[in-house]
Amino acid sequence: MTDNSTPRPAILVDLKKYRIRIHKNTLHSIGTPKYVLLLVNPEEQTLAILRSNPSDPRAQHINMSSFDNNKSFELYSRSLVTKLRDICSSWQDNQSYRLYGEIIPHEGMARFYMSEAVSVNGVDS
Repeated sequence: MTDNSTPRPAILVDLKKYRIRIHKNTLHSIGTPKYVLLLVNPEEQTLAILRSNPSDPRAQHINMSSFDNNKSFELYSRSLVTKLRDICSSWQDNQSYRLYGEIIPHEGMARFYMSEAVSVNGVDS
């Protein structure tokens, strides 16, 4: 469990815009990586963000200069967001869901349980 001085890792999944927004503090919590992998476990309904490197062709590059004016990193993927929606059948189209997670420091990973997602209306943050 995290203490009150450290924000909980969080991401937002926006089913309307097919967007995944990774909050800056989440990336800082796993060592401010320049590359990450998004891992999905359908059986456990989990989504994880794993610190990675440029040699992995599946890795997503994090543009650190985008954080100058933003509090999050955004990526857009219709296929990934649709797959997440299929895995978590309680999610509704055109809604946004905030997921709070846990940091696994020795793995350089943040893990989120999709079944614990909180519906967020009119989210733009």
